[in-house]
Amino acid sequence: MGDDLRQRRRRVRMGLLFFLVAAISCGSLGTALYVVSGATDYPGATNLGGQTLTRYSPNFVIRRTIAYRTIDPFNKVYNWYSTRFALGPESYAQSNCILMSKSKTLGLGFDEQMSVMLCGTPNDQMMFVMRTLIYRYPRF
Repeated sequence: MGDDLRQRRRRVRMGLLFFLVAAISCGSLGTALYVVSGATDYPGATNLGGQTLTRYSPNFVIRRTIAYRTIDPFNKVYNWYSTRFALGPESYAQSNCILMSKSKTLGLGFDEQMSVMLCGTPNDQMMFVMRTLIYRYPRF
């Protein structure tokens, strides 16, 4: 009888430990995704709107698209995005707008794509940012 009680207590402790580890892991993943999603927020810019799309098939994809407006000078905004995300020189320019983009493989099946369209207006700057994280499921 005492041996059965000890076994039951041990199973309960192991179950609680498992759920604790799972909760910490999920919390860490959620925190990491939150930090990554907020990384494109230009300091002091007004968020005009955006959305986050998640797709699970045929590959796992999280795509965040958002628009911002700021009164900072054009070159300051351009330098912030260019250096922070290693976007380099613009890949396309049209009138007062430039497009900076990159696509890179992160490893272990993860890819990242990012583009920033920066447009100068008479009163301020507008930024249209799209950032995508792709996980390619292993093929067996």
